[in-house]
Amino acid sequence: MKLSEKIKLLRTSQQMTQPALASKAGIEQSYLSKLENDKGSPSYDVINKIAQAFDMTGMELINSLSQSYIEKNLSHIPEVAAEYTSVRNQREKQFKRRFILASLVVVFGVGLVYLGSQGVLFDEKEYIYVSQGIIKQDETPYQFNTSRIEEIAETPDEARTRRQSNRSRIDIKRITLTEDNGYSFTADVEGGKRYYERSDYKKLSPLKNELITTLGVMLIVAGVFLFVFCFTYKPKT
Repeated sequence: MKLSEKIKLLRTSQQMTQPALASKAGIEQSYLSKLENDKGSPSYDVINKIAQAFDMTGMELINSLSQSYIEKNLSHIPEVAAEYTSVRNQREKQFKRRFILASLVVVFGVGLVYLGSQGVLFDEKEYIYVSQGIIKQDETPYQFNTSRIEEIAETPDEARTRRQSNRSRIDIKRITLTEDNGYSFTADVEGGKRYYERSDYKKLSPLKNELITTLGVMLIVAGVFLFVFCFTYKPKT
């Protein structure tokens, strides 16, 4: 809407004649007539006087006009230029905040997709390790092997004697770990150490990781929409 149209609309809506409005605003009727016929180029002081006649401020009256009209016809007015410079600066700051938010949302979403797809937060496997008994400090880790221990060049007779002596020491212990410690590992315990061998593993429900991945994808999509919104309403330079 143009200034001329707005003034005429306000005047007629309050059933006010041109002379009455001119008198209330403190301007010449002939000048008011030019303004309503879109033939004048008023100063901010004149606009403010007319606005006050309708219990408005000059900037409230200007802001009720179309953006394109303001930029084309009123941007030369110092008060309008200063106001719109401030508005433009605020819009640029708002654009930057939205851009940073969109970037953070996308980055966070990508991170969640990675964590979910790689099973970083929630394990999807459990590993079962078995130890046959406690091994003394001076014994080989393979003390409870049922076959001959080749690492120490054990003879068949020595292997038979070892197995027989181990019968009273058998103390099977099973542990379940969410971390893969390889085929075997040793752990210090009271009285010596235990040699654990992986005997099996089982898969856990991947639901939690799938939910994390899905949430990450949703955040990425939301971030993309934020980017589109940012650039759609990016302030003009």
